[in-house]
Amino acid sequence: MVPETVEAIATYVGLFRDIILLALLLALLAAVLFTYRKVSQAIGSVRRIVRTTEEMITSVQDNIVRPASRGSGVAFGLGKVAAFLRGRKKQE
Repeated sequence: MVPETVEAIATYVGLFRDIILLALLLALLAAVLFTYRKVSQAIGSVRRIVRTTEEMITSVQDNIVRPASRGSGVAFGLGKVAAFLRGRKKQE
């Protein structure tokens, strides 16, 4: 009689262990899916920030840097012409 009781207890313990293991695996799966969704949202947010930053840099480059560099080239050329003319006048 005792071996049958021990066998029944072992069966219930094994069943309980399997149920706990399945519950833990489901909890782990839920945690992985939750983490994946949060990381995916963060990556999407970073992509939007990078895209916006690229657009801002392009706008600054097109509206400020290029005109300033063109103007500095003109000023440099005018400075060279002025230096050339001043040098000519000094020699005369």
